[in-house]
Amino acid sequence: MIVSVGDFAGRSSYFRGHGNYAIEDYDAAIEKGRIPSDYKVWWGYEDKKLFDFAKEDITKLAEQDEPFNFTMLTVDTHFTDGYECDLCEDEYGTQYSNVIACSSKQVAEFVNWIKKQDFYENTTIVIAGDHLTMDSAYINNEGVAGFDRKMYFNIVNPADGKVNKNGKRIYTSLDLYPTTLSSLGVEIEGNRLGLGVDLYSDTSTIVEEKGLDYLNTELMKNSEYYTKELLYKQRTEAN
Repeated sequence: MIVSVGDFAGRSSYFRGHGNYAIEDYDAAIEKGRIPSDYKVWWGYEDKKLFDFAKEDITKLAEQDEPFNFTMLTVDTHFTDGYECDLCEDEYGTQYSNVIACSSKQVAEFVNWIKKQDFYENTTIVIAGDHLTMDSAYINNEGVAGFDRKMYFNIVNPADGKVNKNGKRIYTSLDLYPTTLSSLGVEIEGNRLGLGVDLYSDTSTIVEEKGLDYLNTELMKNSEYYTKELLYKQRTEAN
């Protein structure tokens, strides 16, 4: 579920190329009468509505009494300055700070709502950022330009009571793939999938073992196999 059109950045094609996904985007919200046909703010509609629609859809999925995955993408905190909805308060004097605080409250409320549902006991919540904020001016103005910023990543209620016993880890977004599956109870032979490592294990990530410069250098190299067998093949099948 996304507030923008699914075709942006090829999102719909990406998901459909990986499985049987239902894409609930801005156009779908209009088609289903969730928003008026002439409604358009920010990227499509605001996160406030996204959370309400998500609650409706998750409730219906849970009623089917079978495993389900629901993925949603918030966007109010996107560059530049974010989108200030009617829930936002002027707490910090700058729009972007107010929007970030407002979004945090909405996410917390949404997680707490899930915790109160009957299905929560057998449900894992994964919260992850897709990239750092691109608003370098805001970062400079806040005096944190030299801070080692990282994507937010948190797992709530992982299966089998999993906990991180390894302390502070050095990892990249590549490691979120096996870690997410592990949090759902999937057993991963060797603790590795793709270029990632299950962070619940004691297996070292590529960055921990060889460093970030090594990883970046290797990722810059061309792979004919990836291009022919994965990238373009996937695009053709999706189209």
